[in-house]
Amino acid sequence: MFSKKLLISATTAGFLLTPFALQAADPVSNVGITGSHNKYKLSSDINALDNNKQRMPKAGIYYNYGNKMTGTEGLIYQAGIEAKYGKKSDVKDKQAVAEADVGYRLDLGNRNYIDGIVGAGYRYSKVDDTKGNDVRFTTKSPFAKAGVGFNHKGDTVLTRLEIGTRYNINSETKVKVQHLGSTTVDLKDKYNPYAELNFMWDKGYNDLPLTAGLYYNKTNYQLKDKRDISNTKLKNDEFGVKVGLAF
Repeated sequence: MFSKKLLISATTAGFLLTPFALQAADPVSNVGITGSHNKYKLSSDINALDNNKQRMPKAGIYYNYGNKMTGTEGLIYQAGIEAKYGKKSDVKDKQAVAEADVGYRLDLGNRNYIDGIVGAGYRYSKVDDTKGNDVRFTTKSPFAKAGVGFNHKGDTVLTRLEIGTRYNINSETKVKVQHLGSTTVDLKDKYNPYAELNFMWDKGYNDLPLTAGLYYNKTNYQLKDKRDISNTKLKNDEFGVKVGLAF
């Protein structure tokens, strides 16, 4: 309970500093495409749904603006949006995310920097699984976010590693199961860990810096009341890549 309150309080305090963060140097826009491999696991007290596993590729686009990659010591920030779509066999997944981060970076010397960030965002997703029983999850999920980052400024490339977690707050999902009807229920507040490794080269297409990255996201959907839709749960492990341009 203490860690949940600490995460939410840190996020709130961070956004109170946003007007100061906007004075930070070296912000850039970054736009590109993303692709990922997703591993879904659906479990339930309903035998027909329990231990249902699916794998799916997803593709999408993203845009962000800020100095989280390029800033030196001082306040850092970034805001962005992302949309993805995936389909394989009987499963479809549509997802949109908007989030904003603010933090502070320290100079460690030798072109190395370490920082801490907090953030907030909103996730919308719709997952349809028509194999066997037709199941649809439509989820709306505000979240708080906290992470730590390590940046290295090379001669021609910037490198950033970031590790953290997103924490769902008052999320809800509409669950529709064929022959059983549909209901909108609250989701259990859950931690969703993530990791990102990003690169930015100073020369790219038409002299615009080229960006690329690898990422991992874990998303947990669990009903708050186990009696709702027979304790149905959905987990997604996402492994992805990003390629884009900065300007």
